[in-house]
Amino acid sequence: MSSDRTKQQVDVDRLVRDVSKPAYYAGGEWNSVAKHWDSVRVRLCLAFPDMYEIGMSNLGIQILYELVNDIPWMMADRCFVPRPDMAERLRSEEQPLFGIESRRALMDFDALGVSLPYELGATGVLELLNLGGVPIIASNRDESHPIVIGGGASLVNPEPVAEFFDVMVVGEGEEVLPELLQRLERAKKRNLEKWRKEYLVDVSGLDGVYVPSLYEAQYGDDDEYEGLLPVHESIPNQIYRVHVDLEKYSGALKPVVPAGETVFDRASVEIHRGCARGCRFCQAGFIDRPVRKRSSQKVREIAQAVIKATGHRDLTLLSLNAVDYRDIQTLIRGIREDASDPNLEINIPSTRVEPFNVEIAESLRPDGKSRKGSMTFAPEAASDRMRKVIHKEIPDDELLETVDMTFQQGWHTVKLYFMIGLPTETTEDVMAIAHLAKRVLKIGRQHHGGRAKVRVGVSTFVPKAHTPFQWCPQELPESIHEKQSLLRKELRDKGIKLNWNDPEHSVIEALLSLGDRRVSKAIKRAWELGSRLDSWDEWFDIRVWKQACEECGIDIDSYVHRERHEEEVLPWAHIHTHTPSWVLRWEHDRAFAAAIGSDDRLAVAPYSTR
Repeated sequence: MSSDRTKQQVDVDRLVRDVSKPAYYAGGEWNSVAKHWDSVRVRLCLAFPDMYEIGMSNLGIQILYELVNDIPWMMADRCFVPRPDMAERLRSEEQPLFGIESRRALMDFDALGVSLPYELGATGVLELLNLGGVPIIASNRDESHPIVIGGGASLVNPEPVAEFFDVMVVGEGEEVLPELLQRLERAKKRNLEKWRKEYLVDVSGLDGVYVPSLYEAQYGDDDEYEGLLPVHESIPNQIYRVHVDLEKYSGALKPVVPAGETVFDRASVEIHRGCARGCRFCQAGFIDRPVRKRSSQKVREIAQAVIKATGHRDLTLLSLNAVDYRDIQTLIRGIREDASDPNLEINIPSTRVEPFNVEIAESLRPDGKSRKGSMTFAPEAASDRMRKVIHKEIPDDELLETVDMTFQQGWHTVKLYFMIGLPTETTEDVMAIAHLAKRVLKIGRQHHGGRAKVRVGVSTFVPKAHTPFQWCPQELPESIHEKQSLLRKELRDKGIKLNWNDPEHSVIEALLSLGDRRVSKAIKRAWELGSRLDSWDEWFDIRVWKQACEECGIDIDSYVHRERHEEEVLPWAHIHTHTPSWVLRWEHDRAFAAAIGSDDRLAVAPYSTR
């Protein structure tokens, strides 16, 4: 399915001389798949809009890489945003960014699959395309360029980045991606000269597939966003987010083992997707419904295969809330029984507090081993009032009992995650975080003395599409700075370490979460001004973003710091998830009623009244 252009390999060995982390570009990792370029009919490069150490920790990339490579006539390669020194080398020597396995330029592939799991990867998408020789604006591409396919959780509002993608997958890609590639191969066979438009119209009818060029954004006289119109009556008005059966798909059984240090260098197995808890700030909890669970037998089979294929001695059971998995302690013990390594470490991500118990804690620990690491909990709020607002009600007594149990079982460190800037938050709610952290440390010292530590992570609330708080404004950075200063003043004990984020970072995240297509101009301009790796503190520069927005006429306040009215057309209204908008609004109203202690009138479950 190649064009007439000669596809030469990039001289990677020469390029990586004198750059940092050369192993990130060399390929040849354990379990990587290097198919011969001419032995396949469709060539896909899975591109991640951040550096190798982040992208290789992403389970979605591993799943799709193995899935496509398991199809004999398809090939999946990998590519990541290069570190700044390598990017400079590529530009100075006029060499294109390349797939790690094939060492072919990105422009030579039939398709690029770009995963965007978080909004701040937007400028990374442009960096990938530009370095790879692919026009960054989709309308500037022709039949000589690859189809650029977007995916990832952040695309439940695809509009801020819609101009950069030919095709977007809204939802889970295990079934959609192979179908997109098959149709691409057929389209090129039928009409090698003018296949592109025909292909885009063809795939627009697939569930979960959004083709931005087939829709026109509408704006009123006051420039208020009024929605999208399909360019033809055959194009669907609504895009339905797609889900897959976890029992049918095993994920990556032979994940690629990274060649260098990564953020999460361990084996991972998903035990279920979705969460039925309904925390009102949590996008994943609303878009990943219904909850789908893998059987314990299936999880054990996958875990055994992954550990054998990688040699990892550390396994994480992935889930939005792992302890909601029924009989998780039995599952953990079963995995340990299956493992040939008696010292296999099994972990669960940060978790809710109330279901955690001695049996689960005990099952996580290898026999005879003491716990010197940390256990992480995510209360998100520390006052009873605020917990009711966000629908994460955990009494202090229950939290402290669980913490006591955790320290008792041998953990020396407890990590607590909170948010500040949540809707209706007061100074008293912020102070409650400090008071709770001190009480947790006191319990820890009763068990471990000076070795007990408490790590407090405080992030800034970002309103997200498809949540009950999607209508809410984000708090101004000046106010967030004041709250952070208050916590720093209150938490000066050497046993407590406080971490916080730059609220300016969160402003741009909110802009990219809540924006419409006009925001794409600011993304492009920010990239032109030097933005590349915005999820990294050392490379993020708010001045660049403010300049880009000003030059492009984007008023950040109007997107981020204002309340949206109930009847307003939201930029993501054409994306249909499991939870309809009226249910989100009902939850929104319940939250604000709970804030003043008067939510009884809204207590009837909406599904029983409509």
